[in-house]
Amino acid sequence: MPSTQRSRFLLAAGFLAAAAAEASDEPPIDIPSDTELQFSADPYADQDKLDMIKSGIANLAAIRYEASSFSSENTGYTGVYGDFCVYDARLNYVEDPSLYPTIDDMMLTSDHCGEHTYTLPLAEVVAAVSSHDINVGQTNPPVDGLLFHLGHSGAGVVSNALATFETTLVVPEHPAITDALFACDHIHNRHESADCSSSLQKKLVEDVINLTTRSSDASITHAYIKFNADSTAYISMVRDILPHAPWTFHYRDSDTTLAKSTQANRNSCVFKRRQPSSFLAQKAILLGIDLDGMSQEDLCALYLSTLFEVAIQEYENSETGMLVPYAQLVEAGFITDVVLSFLGLQAEIDADPAIVSANVETTLSTKSNTRGVPGNKVQQWNANDEVVHISDKVRAASALFFG
Repeated sequence: MPSTQRSRFLLAAGFLAAAAAEASDEPPIDIPSDTELQFSADPYADQDKLDMIKSGIANLAAIRYEASSFSSENTGYTGVYGDFCVYDARLNYVEDPSLYPTIDDMMLTSDHCGEHTYTLPLAEVVAAVSSHDINVGQTNPPVDGLLFHLGHSGAGVVSNALATFETTLVVPEHPAITDALFACDHIHNRHESADCSSSLQKKLVEDVINLTTRSSDASITHAYIKFNADSTAYISMVRDILPHAPWTFHYRDSDTTLAKSTQANRNSCVFKRRQPSSFLAQKAILLGIDLDGMSQEDLCALYLSTLFEVAIQEYENSETGMLVPYAQLVEAGFITDVVLSFLGLQAEIDADPAIVSANVETTLSTKSNTRGVPGNKVQQWNANDEVVHISDKVRAASALFFG
């Protein structure tokens, strides 16, 4: 029975039952609420929620915090909550990784995440999970690689390639990591408050990363995080937390990047007008620019150029990391022999080079962004065949801010 018909049937049945009870001497029957009729019963209703998280049944889906959560008067962050639900965090390995390029894509396959999310104080969860892992001797995989990018620059292709290995856990663009990194800037922008301790925020980021890279599967020996483009602004903070993790920065020519970033349904950079990172805000002040008065093309060019400068500065100052131009992705063997090796998978490549090459080549030939395609049909990807329209406005903005 379709869900709509089922809801109507249950609602009618509830009213009939109530009417029958009213005409009898029996106690009244509880009528299900509209909300209860719309959602299925929680199969985990009787289970302890903390136990579900500790055992890995429920995973972190999102975080939320308050304006005072990272006040300098606190000894630890407060008022931070995590939303948890049941979803397969390795769906990008179990199935075609191009169909699940982000954690959000994986969560969309879970009815539980849509209907039965559990909200718990994050600090309590972190303490319980840490104690559990120590008591049972659970060793979680180390974070062996970080992927930063400008967007539309091939990082997703590399992330998907990483996910083909049995020994890897790939966490792509987890919203909780993004929100943790942006926390102090969000509080400043929305609440006009400067009272946000960087050390307390950094502790939150560390805790979120630890929760999202947990695994009791002993065969998983590497964890990788692909950040969303916004997170590149906070690359220094991430590297303070994970100083020994190799990292890559993916980029392409500025005209094409800006053209794709300003396309309809892709132009999230316009939201930086109200929610800029501290780096973007500082650059605007330095240039004497009012973000409110900028065109879409100029605003997005300023935003992207800021991310590029932050990444290049980190690369030059730390003498670590790898810069990965988009054009090199199509070079034979570049991703397998250069990028994946740099990210610590040489032993896996050497163990079975033919299988690894076949798996990677299959992944590299498939587009990740299939959510808009009817039925999530697989589309072929070829960097050389892509044609992007670049307007005069885009060219002018690119030249102005990228030089």
